[in-house]
Amino acid sequence: MALRVAGLAFGLLALVAGGLQLWAYTAGGGPRHLILGVFAGAVGCCVIVAAWRQGRG
Repeated sequence: MALRVAGLAFGLLALVAGGLQLWAYTAGGGPRHLILGVFAGAVGCCVIVAAWRQGRG
């Protein structure tokens, strides 16, 4: 149970970090922010889905 909660927390943290990177990109940052934002968002989604499935199964 604790590992599932930690996974969900990490996934949410990754989604927040990805959102901030995308915000930095739209504020006039370089393409590096776009790449990091998409990557962090993808990692966050994957971790949240894995933690959610672990709890259901």
